Amino acid sequence: METTRTDLNPATIAAVRATVPMPELTAFYDSAYDRVTEAAGREGWTIAGPAFGWYHSMPTDMVDLTAGFVVEGAALGESSEGVEVTEMPGGAALVLIHTGSYDGLSDAWSRLEQERAALGLEGRGDFWEEYVTDPAPDGDPDLNITRLVLPLRVDA
Repeated sequence: METTRTDLNPATIAAVRATVPMPELTAFYDSAYDRVTEAAGREGWTIAGPAFGWYHSMPTDMVDLTAGFVVEGAALGESSEGVEVTEMPGGAALVLIHTGSYDGLSDAWSRLEQERAALGLEGRGDFWEEYVTDPAPDGDPDLNITRLVLPLRVDA
């Protein structure tokens, strides 16, 4: 797991945002991805990236979360049955690729946060996970690949 610093381009996303109790997180993800996939098919949008979970603040017992996909062929502001097309902002970020079970994501985020602090950088306040591989129910969770993205605050 190596941390890299990068500049992200803004991305057009189709997604569902909600504040979800932590025990309902998995069900929210499943529902949101299904809804976005259905909306993309209905509206003619093309899914152009892996599923993501965009956390708007640090989770507690409740999680302010947007889940969806980067899309092409959709205009900002469009919506379809609760799925909104909006922009995921770009900018400076630290990125870490985690390979393994989702159970290891907490440790991976801790490592990324330690790297951020060691570099003297400040996070923007939001962060996201991109689920590069689509985990299969009978697949090996140790082969999951998740891209952790920590946007950085940049002084004006």
